[in-house]
Amino acid sequence: MDKTAKIVFKSPTALILENGAAAELGLHLQKLGVKKALMVTDTVIHELGTAAEVMNKAEEKYGVAFEVFRDVLPEPPVENVYTALELYKNSGCDGVVGLGGGSSIDVAKAVAMLVTNEGSYEQFAGIDKVPKRCAPLVLMPTTAGTGSEVSVFSIMLVNGSKAGVVDQNISANIALVDPLLTASVPKSVTAATGLDAFCHHLESFISTNASPLSDAICLEGIRIISKYLRKAVADGNNKEARYWMSYASTIGGFVMNLTDGAAANHGLAFALGAKFHVGHGLANAVMLPYTFPVVGLAELEKARRIGEAMGLDLTGLSDREALDKVSEAITALVKDVGCMRPLRSFGATEADLDELVAETNTQTRVMNHSTYRLTSEEIKEMFAKAL
Repeated sequence: MDKTAKIVFKSPTALILENGAAAELGLHLQKLGVKKALMVTDTVIHELGTAAEVMNKAEEKYGVAFEVFRDVLPEPPVENVYTALELYKNSGCDGVVGLGGGSSIDVAKAVAMLVTNEGSYEQFAGIDKVPKRCAPLVLMPTTAGTGSEVSVFSIMLVNGSKAGVVDQNISANIALVDPLLTASVPKSVTAATGLDAFCHHLESFISTNASPLSDAICLEGIRIISKYLRKAVADGNNKEARYWMSYASTIGGFVMNLTDGAAANHGLAFALGAKFHVGHGLANAVMLPYTFPVVGLAELEKARRIGEAMGLDLTGLSDREALDKVSEAITALVKDVGCMRPLRSFGATEADLDELVAETNTQTRVMNHSTYRLTSEEIKEMFAKAL
């Protein structure tokens, strides 16, 4: 890595991370001049009453009205965006709120983008293709994983493959992060999303786009998640663990902005999500024990630093021995939170391996961020081991 390389830090206008921050949504919308917002969320968040609670406070105290799109799907197809956009236009909205996991937040970004930019999502897929700033946008995560509330990415399924818009113009005006919103998240989701955040830090740390600034944030994120993820999974009401996992997730979003996204593990995970509709966080989790021992070979010195951030004692070990110990610790973390699942449990068989490899190879943006360039044979072996 060239230590004197250009560093570009893209971020939302404002980040507020605080227990109870959701109560001030109305105030922030009011400051943005929003009188009626489209609330973009999913069925689970709607049925839990979380969306209603957030909206009621904003309406009662600040007079902000809402229209609700509650049909965001996991691994959302681009059609979700167009349906929500039509609702926005037909109901007289003048701002967007994304409430939920990464899927809802990514859909909210895409809707806000298309409000001010004529065209289709597909036209803007790629890097820096969005000409105009999006509509007023507030993003509120209910999971601690994607960091999408502060990132410049919106990922959708387009014709069965993952496509992404990457642009500063789709970032939120305000990322309103309330760790208490994550308290009702089930163990399985807490685990999978937490490991997604871990991957953001890990992959960005060994990315071709890593910088001294991203490295510092990555090591902090790895340290926090290693310390608190097991606690958050064990007891969802542990406010300390929830707070720090939200923190780690959010700074992971900042890291993704710095490094233009994750690397190889995400490429394999995107393929798994596209073919078998495995949730993004879980897809990253199940592939990590197989990708890291290989891609880490190109980053032995950094692998040692990862291990130290995880709290491992690597004294006396060679760099190669340290990589093995770090790989074992990562695998143990995945197992301990219940995400060490075989691909067969999602319906995958040996007959699917070539297709998974082909789909992985279409994910050139993230695959090209890896300092270890995986061959198709190596990718196939990883999927085969994960079966």
